[in-house]
Amino acid sequence: MSGAPHTQTSSYSIRGRGRLTPDGVREISFRRSHGLGRGLRAEDVRQFIDQVSDDMASLYDELAAVYAENHRIKTAVPPSALHDQANR
Repeated sequence: MSGAPHTQTSSYSIRGRGRLTPDGVREISFRRSHGLGRGLRAEDVRQFIDQVSDDMASLYDELAAVYAENHRIKTAVPPSALHDQANR
């Protein structure tokens, strides 16, 4: 079993249950720790969330570019040309 918490029982909340997005990461809120010396520094958590959400945004942009290029290639070659090439 992984160490990742489940959304329903975790110490943070995420609106909805769909795909995690960069904005979703930015909107995550953590419960405050109780007592002295417990919990994580809020500044460190915020910096990490910012880094993760920025990396996710870059990856989504790259993935969109790959999908666009794939579509461009598929529409540039007529299906009959692919069929003729396969039969040679």
